[in-house]
Amino acid sequence: MSGKGKIKAGEGRADAPGRRYLRNTPVYKILMCQGGAAAVVFLVLIPLAAKFNLFLSVITWLSVIGAIAALSGWLLRLAVWWAIVQFGFPFAIAGALWLALPAYVWLGLFLLTLAVFWNSFRGGVPLYLSNGTAWRAIDQMLPQTPGVRFIDLGGGIGGTALYLAGRHPDGNFVSVESAPIPCVISWIRKVISGRPNVQIVYGDIWKQSLEPFDVVYAFLSPQPMADLYSKARAEMRPGAVFISNSFDVPGQVADQTVELDDARASRLHVWRF
Repeated sequence: MSGKGKIKAGEGRADAPGRRYLRNTPVYKILMCQGGAAAVVFLVLIPLAAKFNLFLSVITWLSVIGAIAALSGWLLRLAVWWAIVQFGFPFAIAGALWLALPAYVWLGLFLLTLAVFWNSFRGGVPLYLSNGTAWRAIDQMLPQTPGVRFIDLGGGIGGTALYLAGRHPDGNFVSVESAPIPCVISWIRKVISGRPNVQIVYGDIWKQSLEPFDVVYAFLSPQPMADLYSKARAEMRPGAVFISNSFDVPGQVADQTVELDDARASRLHVWRF
């Protein structure tokens, strides 16, 4: 690390805008669709069918639940591919019950999934990983001065910070992640790399102060970008750079847009304060 020492986490604003996104996350909407579809079938359609002496097969009722859930998801503006997931979900539940595995197996799988994709449920941010093309482009944007300070908000498994730290051994690089398993993987990778100028932080990006950093980078989702931009404007110093991978900020034209020659045809949106 440079003579300035480590950069502390948890010094930003106490509010956590990520909490407001729960109702808009795919997980929340899927649960609402599946629960609503099951309620319609078991409380309305099955009693109605029995009244008219219509006894349908289990597969038919599972298909009806899946179809209602898929249609509900479309009305809630979920991505089209979620319709396939929604339709198949009742069959997956029925299959799990048929296997009759111990409850702790499903609990363990649920906890494992939650530990990896925690941000998808809590803040509407899937686990997106930056690739080497993005790393190299960001490297070219870093100030060519000793002791550069960089932070990756939602750092995943730490690849961006580790790559840049290797390129700039005199700089300070922080990766902030709130999902437990990706954060643990980041820490293991840091230990293996032996790079002392990388700091892995397990914490909430909304509580992380951005004031000390020359460059702030994020690869999140469309949902938090307006709030994150406001936070960056309020906390970052004049001359600092804010970079968003793929997702722009509504109503805020970027100072620079960098086209990445990768499989996703990604873009880096750059604001200079």
